[in-house]
Amino acid sequence: MRASAILIGFAAALTLPGATVQAAATTDELVAICAANISSVFGVPNGEPLGACQWDMALINAGDSKSYAHATGKGVTVGVIDSGVDVHHPDIQPNLDINRSCSFLSDDTPTANPAEIANGDCSNKGAVQDLNGHGTHVASTIAAPINDIGIAGVAPEATIVALKACTEAGFCFADSVAAALRYAGDHAIDIVNLSLFADPYLYYCKSEPEQRAILKELEAAARYAQQRGVLIVASAGNELMDLQHPGVDYISPDWPPGSAEERYVGNNCRVAPAELSGVMTVSATGPIGYPGYNLWIAGYSNVGMSRVDVAAPGGDYWSATGTVQDAVLAATPQTGAIWADLDPWNSYDPGLTVVNQGAGYVYLTGTSMASPHAAGVAALAKEMHPGWGPGAIKAAVQQTTKQLTCPPNWSPLFPGDERAKCYGVNGRTSFFGHGLVDAEAASTK
Repeated sequence: MRASAILIGFAAALTLPGATVQAAATTDELVAICAANISSVFGVPNGEPLGACQWDMALINAGDSKSYAHATGKGVTVGVIDSGVDVHHPDIQPNLDINRSCSFLSDDTPTANPAEIANGDCSNKGAVQDLNGHGTHVASTIAAPINDIGIAGVAPEATIVALKACTEAGFCFADSVAAALRYAGDHAIDIVNLSLFADPYLYYCKSEPEQRAILKELEAAARYAQQRGVLIVASAGNELMDLQHPGVDYISPDWPPGSAEERYVGNNCRVAPAELSGVMTVSATGPIGYPGYNLWIAGYSNVGMSRVDVAAPGGDYWSATGTVQDAVLAATPQTGAIWADLDPWNSYDPGLTVVNQGAGYVYLTGTSMASPHAAGVAALAKEMHPGWGPGAIKAAVQQTTKQLTCPPNWSPLFPGDERAKCYGVNGRTSFFGHGLVDAEAASTK
């Protein structure tokens, strides 16, 4: 999880000279925009106040008359390895297991705010609070409850455990990520979501001793968790790369500042956790099925045959309806860094941030937003088959997807887009893996 990755194709690409903070949209204002642009096509998946804006849930058949009729994630625990959660947010708190939540940041974690440092003390619950906003967005996509506030998640009765491995500034260093994975294995967590890459390297190359050592620690931690029953779900990344045929890594190392060196990487290099063994890796789509919208793969999403397992909605600003409502709406603290970054954009397109009954929600895009949809679907399958291990749950999610074919007449979208072609047949492609996750199908598997 990095701020530039969250907002790729949006704030990183556009500027508004002289933009000033505007008031967030009201619920009525935003729902009117959604009704005019998108819910008339996708439908309204649930009865929550902002449900009309959740095209992403409608697209994967997550909702009142679809998946909720069969499974809601009840009895399933999902660990969110991220920037923590807003422990007071009404679309987080009812499903949050604060007792098992923990921060894995320490005094020597670069960019960590002192308030989020726990130094191994999981009794410090104040350190779990999300100062960034990313983790809250991810967690609410998975399991926002049905409570007549804001939105509903894919698995609205699943239990969330916040495992903070990412700082207020958006860095998720490998030692914190590995510690969170091991903790998940030790504490009987069923599924973990990692909408991140483990800093300081995007690609860890086995030919480099330091990178090889860090990668081995991440591999060992993931294996430890998996052997104890944890399904690991991870975002594919937002670098417009084909992970099967990597090219230029231009951001590593991203710490300390100014140390990045442009380098060509091959298949001896791995993105972690997306390319770790056994992980369910998720690419991102925009609003598939919107009239006249045929792109499907999100403009930023990484891809890769034998790397990407499934696809899920990650949003894609302005891609289908020409509005920011083509992104994914979910919860975030109004005191977090993301809220502060996005609020000025309301002067450009009202509705980018919204307050419902005092709680904050924002539109974001990224494979970070896609991965929690897949994790939520996995939670539904786990509820239906509590005795199944992570391999069986992963297979169930893959087997119940909606197959997607390669976009017709595909060509790279932008300079630096390394996705030269979409390839694959017979139910698996480099862009979408086995296909688009389907909450209803997985809940009846």
